[in-house]
Amino acid sequence: MITLVGAGNVATWIAQRLQYSEKFRISTVYSRNICNAKKVAKYSNAKAINDIKKFEKDSDIYILALSDDAYSDFISALPFQLNSAFLTSGSISCRCLNEKANNYGVIYPLQTFTKSQDMYNLEVPLCVESQYAGIMSTQLWELCNELSPIFQEVSEEQRAILHLAAVFACNFSNAMFSIANTILSKNNLQFNILHPLLKNTLEKLESLTPTEAQTGPAIRNDQIVMAKHLSMLKDDKLKELYSKISEYIYICRNQ
Repeated sequence: MITLVGAGNVATWIAQRLQYSEKFRISTVYSRNICNAKKVAKYSNAKAINDIKKFEKDSDIYILALSDDAYSDFISALPFQLNSAFLTSGSISCRCLNEKANNYGVIYPLQTFTKSQDMYNLEVPLCVESQYAGIMSTQLWELCNELSPIFQEVSEEQRAILHLAAVFACNFSNAMFSIANTILSKNNLQFNILHPLLKNTLEKLESLTPTEAQTGPAIRNDQIVMAKHLSMLKDDKLKELYSKISEYIYICRNQ
């Protein structure tokens, strides 16, 4: 039996992935917000709780799908020693569980999740870390295999590097999409006109490095086009952002 701690995006994905599992059944979902716990618990007809004192001592596995700033207080409040516990964080050390769990590690899903979507068939690479470096327990291996066919063991340092890279590749790029969407919507244009461009950009990366795939006025140092773009931007922060990114692209390509 599994106790799932958390009711956010990652917890929802885990609940969706394990809802048909014969090996791993989620019996309890904990969240400080009982309504959120119930929403996640419905995938496996699990019990929803919002009181850490109601944790079941006989759970085989505790999966902790919390925001990074919530782990410290949660772990310090645990009322008893856990059998097995696995974090889902990209940056928190699994050693924080050293005194609270007999067996522990990390199952970090390298993906972006939105709990309002059906994520069951989403491709999710897992970055796995065990308390004993280089040795995955049978239980950890089987759980990972149930969650995703794509997983590999990494060190704590490698996991932190992956998390940093993911922030640049996903979070920062999505912020750029948001800027593009604002620019388009203010001029009665739809963001979906960019979908083929974005799709092709990703497809090129199947055979090229990001540096090789880079195009646009910055890499050509096309001052006329860039000056025109800057004149079209009314927000000084966006002008600065445009200029700095353009400068970075040109310098990196011509080093």
